[in-house]
Amino acid sequence: MAKCSFAKVTTRGVYDSRIARGAMADWEYGTELYGRFFYLESEGQRTLVAAFDFLGTFSKDANRWRRAVAERTGIPVDHIWYHELQIHAAPKGPELSGEVIDRLVECCIPVILEMMDRAEEFTCQVAEADFGTEGNFNREQYVAGLGGVTVWSGMDFDGEGRPCTQNDKIMLLRGYHPLLPVFDKPIYFDNPADPKAYLFRFSNRKGKTIGTVSRFAGHPDVAVLFELRGVDDQYKFNFDWPGYLCEKLERDLGGTAVYLNGPCGDLTVKKGFAGMDSYEACAAEARRLGESFADRLERRLADRPRPLKNAGRLKAETFHLEMPMRDDFPISHDFSRWAEEVDAAEQRLQDAIAAGAPPSRVKQLIDDRFRASDERWLLQDGLGFDDEILRRRRVPVTVSALQLGEYTFVGVPGESLCDMSIWLRSQFTGVKTIPVDQVNGYYGYVATPRSLTLGGYTYWSSWVRRDATDVLKKQLTPLLEAFIGWAENAGRKNSFFLPAFRIV
Repeated sequence: MAKCSFAKVTTRGVYDSRIARGAMADWEYGTELYGRFFYLESEGQRTLVAAFDFLGTFSKDANRWRRAVAERTGIPVDHIWYHELQIHAAPKGPELSGEVIDRLVECCIPVILEMMDRAEEFTCQVAEADFGTEGNFNREQYVAGLGGVTVWSGMDFDGEGRPCTQNDKIMLLRGYHPLLPVFDKPIYFDNPADPKAYLFRFSNRKGKTIGTVSRFAGHPDVAVLFELRGVDDQYKFNFDWPGYLCEKLERDLGGTAVYLNGPCGDLTVKKGFAGMDSYEACAAEARRLGESFADRLERRLADRPRPLKNAGRLKAETFHLEMPMRDDFPISHDFSRWAEEVDAAEQRLQDAIAAGAPPSRVKQLIDDRFRASDERWLLQDGLGFDDEILRRRRVPVTVSALQLGEYTFVGVPGESLCDMSIWLRSQFTGVKTIPVDQVNGYYGYVATPRSLTLGGYTYWSSWVRRDATDVLKKQLTPLLEAFIGWAENAGRKNSFFLPAFRIV
């Protein structure tokens, strides 16, 4: 019989609260930052999903945590997820490396062992919701005569709530103001987004909620909106809208809430911007969003609850793959000529502006300039790649899969784009596929051929070769097909099948 349990633990004290962003001072806690755990077992098989309120852990450190947890608990390492929610008011990269991970292990192990001991039989109700255009939108767009732009915040919304802008100041053009007729009218940001939200409510045999798992897709960057208004002394740790979503679910439904974030590299939530010049204002906006998402999921669950079919069916696997690196990415951490290259790129940009070059040419040079400067950040603070990986030009990544009933959760690497969600759902149509982002380490932006053509922030912040996502999909397709098709061959030797039980 399948069992589950939930738990959470504060990560306070694991990392140094002196964060090298904004003013150099100890960050206060506006909210706790948590590790939230969802544990499943049946007939000796065990699976753990850990979701942390962090910004980005190097893959080597995420896997260090997974291996240590596996050794201490007996859960197979390939059945353990280290998922991060992209919380911007939280530690990242070097702040979560080495001995910090060892302290995180020691913080988590007692909680995980305790929840394994108290796992209990469950029933599960599911709510699937389509938030339409009301929850998030795609922050990338092609602007005629200019090129691809990215908007972090400051977007306008028309009378129907559609995102649009005529403000080139929020398009990450770094002070350049293109004189183009396209700006005479609102430019709509209407590229595909991922509107799907889910809520799983797990209850024990007495009907009491054990915990919930929810999922949506969007950047949790609301609690730091003030930094985009030139404010740098308001930082506090904050679990952003996913944390407020979880708090409301726990108050209203009971149990411990675990939130999973979908691929959101190009997705932002429909947040406000006016007046976001203090921590208090930003935290209030994060709360508004999180509670509104929770409310919509709760109403959906109340209006159209449905039992999880074949709830005893459970399977987990992690696939070990490689993605190719672009040829012009640095081959080592030697930055002796880095400043010269950035200065040269800046000079080409300024010369083009002075010469009255077409906006599309200037935009291309803006992208080149900031891609050059972002490379140092990626290598030092974002990726954690060693020189061996840089020389090989191929990066090891993992994709984790968890099948629960008729649902398959797929955890992909890095900040993937909406394209990944669309592809997973369209490619594997035999089951309900739930894509999850940033599993088992941070890999920067996993750019697609389209985003590499457009330019913009994803282009700057990506190490992948142009065909990298195509390579990943080609490797992954037969593996996921075999994984998802397992149910048809449940009687084969070594099949991992958990017998279903009646839902009440």
